[in-house]
Amino acid sequence: MADSASLFRILSDEQVTRFYDDAAFTDLSQASEQIEAWENGYQHRRCIRWAITRKDDPIMIGSCGFYGIHPWHLRASIGYELARSFWRTGIMSEALRAILAVGFNEMGLNRIDAVVLPANIASIMLLDKLGFAKEGLLRGYENWDSKGFVDLEMHALTRKE
Repeated sequence: MADSASLFRILSDEQVTRFYDDAAFTDLSQASEQIEAWENGYQHRRCIRWAITRKDDPIMIGSCGFYGIHPWHLRASIGYELARSFWRTGIMSEALRAILAVGFNEMGLNRIDAVVLPANIASIMLLDKLGFAKEGLLRGYENWDSKGFVDLEMHALTRKE
């Protein structure tokens, strides 16, 4: 909960949430609720989320992690966000490389995937850089509340890749 204010600052930025599955936060309580949801998901082995900080500063500047963990199928999806002032600095590449290593080496995953809006070119480029392959377009795949049903691209990386 100590990161609530930092998470609120990140997710109240409409540029950060433009390609996010939720609207920009408008109240600090939303950040606390999000952290509680991540904690609940972790306790029930459905997700794991890490705060992203800089080595010289403990303030949270983003987060990344796994959700939709399927132990039987040895697969999970990744999600991530970063404060706008840190975009295109290599921080998210470094963070995702670290969690990919955890996923494949410690969790024993065979497949890690990500769904992304086709217009989110920066995220698609990041996934490409990390070796993810575009698998196709999922039409009307998810209901993003105020954004309605959205088409999403599926990108994935497998252990053998």
